[in-house]
Amino acid sequence: MMPPRINEEKLLPLLINRTMIFIFFMCIVILFLYAIGTNQDFIDTTQHSLLRLYVVFAVFLVTTSVCGIIINIVRFLPQKKTRYLIRAGGYMLPALFGTATLLAVTFIFTLSSGS
Repeated sequence: MMPPRINEEKLLPLLINRTMIFIFFMCIVILFLYAIGTNQDFIDTTQHSLLRLYVVFAVFLVTTSVCGIIINIVRFLPQKKTRYLIRAGGYMLPALFGTATLLAVTFIFTLSSGS
């Protein structure tokens, strides 16, 4: 039995959505590991590595979220369906989360590295 074919028009938004969800959960896991490492007295190099890894994932999270916003706005313009605007708003939440935590983590990383 053959699997159902995915419409090519829906493939890119589907990939962006799933990628964004995966990266969002990876960001949550890394922040959780950093918080646990702070309480468990992880080595400083491990904490710095977690912060660097988080910066990479946060940049990818913001990038995929912005791509999702752009795709939904482009799909909204010819069809005028409000569900695309709602989805674009849904992509704004992870983008704002990624941006805010990226700034906070960069600030923490700058303070902890010293001069």
